[in-house]
Amino acid sequence: MTARVFVCLLTADADGLTAADLVHRLQVSPASVSKSIGYLEGMELVVRQQDSGGRRERYAIDDDVWLRAWQADTGAHGEIATAAQRGIEIFGADTTAGARLGKMGRFFARLSEQMSGSTLTEAVVHDMLTVLAALVHAGRPLTLDALATALDWPRERATAALDVIQHQPAIADPLAVRATGPETYALTTRPDRLSPAQRAALEE
Repeated sequence: MTARVFVCLLTADADGLTAADLVHRLQVSPASVSKSIGYLEGMELVVRQQDSGGRRERYAIDDDVWLRAWQADTGAHGEIATAAQRGIEIFGADTTAGARLGKMGRFFARLSEQMSGSTLTEAVVHDMLTVLAALVHAGRPLTLDALATALDWPRERATAALDVIQHQPAIADPLAVRATGPETYALTTRPDRLSPAQRAALEE
């Protein structure tokens, strides 16, 4: 429930939501919302503010939430960055939610890279860059088996390189690898690097 409330606030407009809004959107009891809000406030993941009329309180996620989330040691920074990129694809980079997810993704991607960069050997980085080069050269989606065969690698080596790209997206920035089917991958640009208008102009 707390996760549902958090995601609802994360994808809301900039002025946030009231408790009644959350009850209506999630179709849950006011007590459930109140308990979840209390938990999120305790973690400093949401802020409370008065609405324009001053009669009701609104809950929102501000720009410092990601720093506080890191300080709370939630772990899984790379997974959060990856989830944020998927969220941008769903909501669109030009929406309030997309912009917020973009900021979130970049923050956690950089954090993940910096915190785990020391564990990445030169060989792992080399493999990751080789996979990116292979997908660029192919110019089309490749299955995991086709990629491994073309590179003359064991399947596990190709899988490990793809995992690094997907869980530490900052390393591949401004590129990204997208799954287009079962064990099939294609190279694309990060969804937060170009606005929909910029993409449309480049496709003319």
